[in-house]
Amino acid sequence: MSTLRNIIWWLCFLAAAVGIQAAVPGLDVMTVGLIILLQERDYKNMFWLLPLFILLQEGMGTRTFGGVIVWYVAVIALFRMGRWLFEAENFLFIFLLSACLGAAYYGVAWLMAPLQDLPFNVQDILDKSLIQAIFIPVAWKILVATRHGKGHASEN
Repeated sequence: MSTLRNIIWWLCFLAAAVGIQAAVPGLDVMTVGLIILLQERDYKNMFWLLPLFILLQEGMGTRTFGGVIVWYVAVIALFRMGRWLFEAENFLFIFLLSACLGAAYYGVAWLMAPLQDLPFNVQDILDKSLIQAIFIPVAWKILVATRHGKGHASEN
């Protein structure tokens, strides 16, 4: 039963993420799902969810083509580096991670724009980076509260 509940939770998450991303251009809601997968060390589900996240992001066009892969690699790398210093379920860790991810969002956009001969609007990218950085801790707190059926290290 917990497997079915987990699948239903992820499908609801994906539906909500697509809806929120349609309403807020430039926001990557699925990043929070990736952070939750990394926290739970749920590599089995990450095996099928991460390619789905990438396909959805590429299809929705929220980032420049190919930038989604670089973005998710940055998310995973920053999470793993931060996990060495902090407890992964700690809100302070998520807050600091989101600040770093806001900077990474800007960096990935800056890197990918000239590669694809796209204009780079500094103010627009800064605004999107700030929205991403503010969104992550709030969404993480809400989503972790809804995953009460899944055991976390802090609950064990």
